[in-house]
Amino acid sequence: MIFIVNGENRSMFERDLLQMHRQRRAVFVEGLGWNVPVANDLEIDGYDCESTTYLLAKEDLGGSVLASVRLLPTVLPHLMIDLFADACSGGAPRGPGIWEVSRFCAIPASTRRTRMRLLWQMVCGVIETALLFELDQVTFAANRALLPLMLNCGWHAAPLGPTLPDGNDSVTAVCAAITPEALRNVRRRFGITGPVTRFLAPPARIAA
Repeated sequence: MIFIVNGENRSMFERDLLQMHRQRRAVFVEGLGWNVPVANDLEIDGYDCESTTYLLAKEDLGGSVLASVRLLPTVLPHLMIDLFADACSGGAPRGPGIWEVSRFCAIPASTRRTRMRLLWQMVCGVIETALLFELDQVTFAANRALLPLMLNCGWHAAPLGPTLPDGNDSVTAVCAAITPEALRNVRRRFGITGPVTRFLAPPARIAA
């Protein structure tokens, strides 16, 4: 199950978000050696803000965070414009119908099989969330290992420009179309039988 967390219901997931930021530090800073901001024991930066939407994979509401991604509106500052503009030959796609996906993070020390299962669930979660918010496209930067997976998972995705060196790795900017057909294709390819996302409204909204 993947919980959609945004400014409306974030107060219900404060503990989970702290766990997510700790996991990101363990994976990206300690594991991969990324030079990104760390506050205390949290990997958190300026893109983690009120306008950010998070997807948190959990077995149930009370369980631990198993994986996460963040979604950024492209009408606001985001990574593709600020850090990966050179990877977009015609300019990075921007607009109210386009969000950026970043920081996919699976629980540290998980097996490759578990990470792949969580990745495909999260791709479905991204598409479901994008359809819910009436988006047309999502963009993201993929490294060497992730790129072929994202280009061949069932949605229509294409590079936005050249693959660029990134330390000992490489990075490619990608844009994927959001359609019901894409969601059906990804679900069918990876044996996901139905919706994976859930949005919990805060108590004040329920009472109203």
